[in-house]
Amino acid sequence: MVTIKDVAKLAGVSISTASYALNNSNKVSEKTREKVLKAAKELNYIPNKFAQNLKKLRTDLIALIVHEINGPFYDKLVQGIQDVAHILGYNLVIFCESSHGRPSSLVFLKEKIFNGAIIMTPVVSNDDIKELVEENIPLVLLDRKLEEVNVCSVLIDNEKGAFEAVKHLIELNHKKIGFISGPPDSYDNKERYKGFVKAMEKFGLKINEDLIIQGNFTEESGYKAMKEFVSRKRREMPTAFFSSNDEMAIGAMKALQEEGFKIPEHISIVGFDDINLAQYVQPKLTTVRRPMYELGSFSAHMLINIIKGRLKYSNITLDVELILRESTRKV
Repeated sequence: MVTIKDVAKLAGVSISTASYALNNSNKVSEKTREKVLKAAKELNYIPNKFAQNLKKLRTDLIALIVHEINGPFYDKLVQGIQDVAHILGYNLVIFCESSHGRPSSLVFLKEKIFNGAIIMTPVVSNDDIKELVEENIPLVLLDRKLEEVNVCSVLIDNEKGAFEAVKHLIELNHKKIGFISGPPDSYDNKERYKGFVKAMEKFGLKINEDLIIQGNFTEESGYKAMKEFVSRKRREMPTAFFSSNDEMAIGAMKALQEEGFKIPEHISIVGFDDINLAQYVQPKLTTVRRPMYELGSFSAHMLINIIKGRLKYSNITLDVELILRESTRKV
């Protein structure tokens, strides 16, 4: 995707000069204008009219860049960002990226449409982030950490939360514990699996690869994965499962109940996130509370401090809390 930066580089001028030339401003000479227009033609540069109009109308904009907004915890995250942005005089734009092609949000960031962005999607790659950091574009990463780049991030203690969840099951005398996994490349899932392994090893329990089932963080995937697991392992079922998120846990619970298993009488289940639905399913789901509102509010404070030049680099890890409800019991 060709940007105005590419045009400016080919023409040998600054981005602002290229912008003036492309918009027929009298701030540049005719010779410079012709040089910029020639470069634009060679690169087949097409100005983003929507972005230009937005830039003219905007006051102060920050973006939340995600790949979806339909998860049950996004409302708290957005509310946390929105509350802080409103108080500090910024407007929030939510940018949902497609998983196909180069992220469109990069154009908006490079052309300074947004003052900065909070990124919570793997669609914006590590290389994309490095590129944005090199151009001094204010960024905050959520649930993601890049060791090799000085970019701010707000994390939650996924590993600790998973450890506490599995420890709770072990204290209830469960020894055969399964893991319902989210996407293998997910930062959250990797950290939660670390916590699962750490707890099992600390208390001398064997990790059985046959008891790890694969989902993708959706309720449907938890349901399907558990249905398939029961069809293969009905006679070798564990007494408990730790699920990498609540949605998969709820799907798995439904599948188990349809197959004749009672929760927690036959199988205990612990989730992660504490979505609103967790307290309303039957039985109510024991889970790890993820502080989504705080994740949003901290990230907004951090981003606006970067924009205002008050902060350069910082990482914050928020604590989690095990919420005991009805889906676990002692063996």
